[in-house]
Amino acid sequence: MPVPSIFNARDDGRVDPRNLLSSIGEVVYTWDIHSDALIWGPNAADVLGAIPDAAMARGLGFAGLVEPGSGRSRYDAVFSSGGHDQGEGVIYRTRYAANFIGRQMWVEDAGRWFAGTDGRPASARGMLRLERQVRPDELMAPSGELGDRPALVERLAMALSEHLPAERNVVVLVAAIDELARLNDDFGHEATDEIIGMVQERLRSVTRRRDHLVRYSGNRFAILLTGCPQNQVAAAAKRFSKAVAQAAIETARGIALVRLRVGAAIAPDLSNHAGTLLSAAENALAGAKAGAADAAVIARRHESRERSDTETSFDVGALAALNERRVELALQPIVRAKSREVAFHEALLRVSLGDKGAFFATAELIPMLERRGLVRLFDHRVLELAVDLLSQEPELTLSVNVSPRSLSDPEWLDAFLACTGGGRGIAERLVVEITETATIENPGRIARLLGQIKDRGARVAIDDFGAGHTSLRHLRAFPIDILKIDGTFTQNLRRSTDDRFYVRTLIDLARHLGVETVAEWVDDELQASMLADWGVTYLQGHLLGKAELRRPVTGAAARVTAS
Repeated sequence: MPVPSIFNARDDGRVDPRNLLSSIGEVVYTWDIHSDALIWGPNAADVLGAIPDAAMARGLGFAGLVEPGSGRSRYDAVFSSGGHDQGEGVIYRTRYAANFIGRQMWVEDAGRWFAGTDGRPASARGMLRLERQVRPDELMAPSGELGDRPALVERLAMALSEHLPAERNVVVLVAAIDELARLNDDFGHEATDEIIGMVQERLRSVTRRRDHLVRYSGNRFAILLTGCPQNQVAAAAKRFSKAVAQAAIETARGIALVRLRVGAAIAPDLSNHAGTLLSAAENALAGAKAGAADAAVIARRHESRERSDTETSFDVGALAALNERRVELALQPIVRAKSREVAFHEALLRVSLGDKGAFFATAELIPMLERRGLVRLFDHRVLELAVDLLSQEPELTLSVNVSPRSLSDPEWLDAFLACTGGGRGIAERLVVEITETATIENPGRIARLLGQIKDRGARVAIDDFGAGHTSLRHLRAFPIDILKIDGTFTQNLRRSTDDRFYVRTLIDLARHLGVETVAEWVDDELQASMLADWGVTYLQGHLLGKAELRRPVTGAAARVTAS
């Protein structure tokens, strides 16, 4: 049965995606894990309140708001989620309590991480939802289970105030027993408690008098080192690891071999804020657990010179990929929600690494291309490859993504008109996808440009819709054919009544505008059934098919050069 409309002809302003999103306490974010930069949706202040810029701009800064012992940090959730990114992300989810300027709230934090060239998480796109206020007794640590983390942060703050003015480093080592779950299975909880106690004694035996050791959060130990030179931090961490692993530990249930994983953070090199520093060491520990080596992982800032060298090398490699014709397309099917028949495919950029037989991770590629001013060259090449495929396969329909940077370049429209003018029926089988944020920078100009795309016969889609950038009145200004609903909302339909309400509202909004909808990140039948019942037009996600490389039969497209 069709869902009754929540709109009426006289009051278009009553439904605003941003206001609705804020009313259910949700905000989306994008996290560049390498640089630790956080970018929030436009309603962040409405949901979270007046959070300091330091906490909003960086992942480590935001982690400082998390209440000790209340749950896994976002970093831990990402790096412990497992799975391998095939180009469409890996799901992560966690729940913790956070202190938003005196207001303690339970938070659900979920999304997908995307891999870099090394296969490890490089970026994440997620959604943060405020659940309810924390009750006074909920965060009290059970006796004998958790240490006093707030006291640790306070002690660290005292050390920073004492030693940093005297230009002495303060180092935080956070250590944890590796594979504790296996030890629990092999020896039982009572024996594991014996192991933890012996580890603490061995750590204390090699702790200097001026340093500070505390056990907290069950299996974690923090060691504060004062006056430890940066070039000796790794050696200090190794000293503690060696003390623990020097001999097997005898328990009532048998003999156990134990080793530590260690993460470290250094003040003032990384930060001079106690909470941020401890969170950085904990995140480094998560990296140590994920790695194969026994050496400590030290949280560090990226030096600007190193970034510059990397970016220069990237520029050369990117242009070489264009000129060596290593830019390819992977096509992901988009199916009709009711019949599951393929309606069209999304053409996704893939860049081959040549002889290595692998592909550059798009999670790193697109943002870097935009920062380096090279994205228009790649958007141009993707358009050429898509048109080439369309000319060879008359039954094929493709959607292509266009960066806001390319839309602002008059040459992109010229290239679009040139590419779609030669073949009969090409433009009619092409969908141009733009991001929701692209519509707010220069609405008048973008509306005219989209009109020219439509005049050629192509359709227009807004990608990642729902983050709250646009209102209903704003959307009316654009000649839109398709709204692609942001996957951060559709992936939580099974768990969240708020997201079910919000997604149904977006589908109804699209119906009111007379446009079709695509639901992204559809991974299971329950999602697909819900969305189809609510009237979504198309589905896209792992359930319906993954992206697969598709090469034109001939290399008819012209070579793109740096000139």
